[in-house]
Amino acid sequence: MGTDRERDQQVRSSARYLSRLDLLGTAVVAATAMWALVAAANRAGEPEAFLLALLAAVGGYVLGRLLGARCALLAPAVVAGAVAGMLVLWPGALSGDATAPPLHYGNANGALVAQAVGGACLTALFAVSDRRRGEILVLAGLLVLAAFATRSVAAAVGAVVVLLAGLLSASAYRKGMVVLVAAVCVVGVALGTVVLGALGTRTGGLKGAAQAGLTERRVQLWGDGVHLTNSHPLRGMGPGMFVTNSPTASSDADVHSAHSLWLRHSAEQGVPGALCLVALVGWVYVRLWRSPQPVAVVVVGSATFTAFVVQASIDYVAEFPVVLVAVGLLTGAATAGPDPELRARLARGGL
Repeated sequence: MGTDRERDQQVRSSARYLSRLDLLGTAVVAATAMWALVAAANRAGEPEAFLLALLAAVGGYVLGRLLGARCALLAPAVVAGAVAGMLVLWPGALSGDATAPPLHYGNANGALVAQAVGGACLTALFAVSDRRRGEILVLAGLLVLAAFATRSVAAAVGAVVVLLAGLLSASAYRKGMVVLVAAVCVVGVALGTVVLGALGTRTGGLKGAAQAGLTERRVQLWGDGVHLTNSHPLRGMGPGMFVTNSPTASSDADVHSAHSLWLRHSAEQGVPGALCLVALVGWVYVRLWRSPQPVAVVVVGSATFTAFVVQASIDYVAEFPVVLVAVGLLTGAATAGPDPELRARLARGGL
């Protein structure tokens, strides 16, 4: 009796903490949106695209949380099924063409497929029977092959990591360590783009970057991002103005962005805008760490979110709302309260 009472008190205490954490996340989102308007005030900035992207990510997250609290597998199953259907309707997405449909950017197609792998792995974790779980994992494996077919190296690597996380998630015991490792990976990649961008104006830096598998143009764009941030540290150049002010982008009609979520954001909205973005991504990792879901779910959710953020750190896949909606849905599902059926399975020793 006493044990049950203590458990109930712990649950209520955790719920209050998580409510405060959600309020903090709401404040971070509001600050991020408000700073975009401040950065665009009385200048040529166009904050609409950024605000739409923010709305897509947040809306997907809230919807994922709501669906996950009622039916755990619904949101991830929708993502996996929708992307699988997309590949059937647009087989050209697997052609490897840089402008392949439906997103007309091969790397963005790959990013969406990598999210679908995460959706399939989460659905497998929530599946009731072992047979159904095996069938869904087969789908996840096929989606990994589809990620390779898009010829997006970052997406393919991310898809493999997510699948491995799904297969090995049952052996994980500490969600905090998993989330910490994932966050460190993001920090390392983000800092790497800044360092390469700062050194990119030197011939040696460009040569070393090319040898590491990066294009010289991409490193030049990162260099433009670092330079423009240094030139406009407070409010940046205004949302949507990177391509207009970047010498590399202005001289190449095929360049559409900075190929770095962080450097574009800092160049367009200054250091405060970049800090808002850091706080937003950091909050997601804290929310994953404090998720009431089982460790296995947090492992897959962290891997899936990290695969997206890492790719967004070296590419402009974060500028596609449909990708952001998928990321939001899966992250929301990974941080939602377990539904009654899932609680019952956990009590019986399932998952």
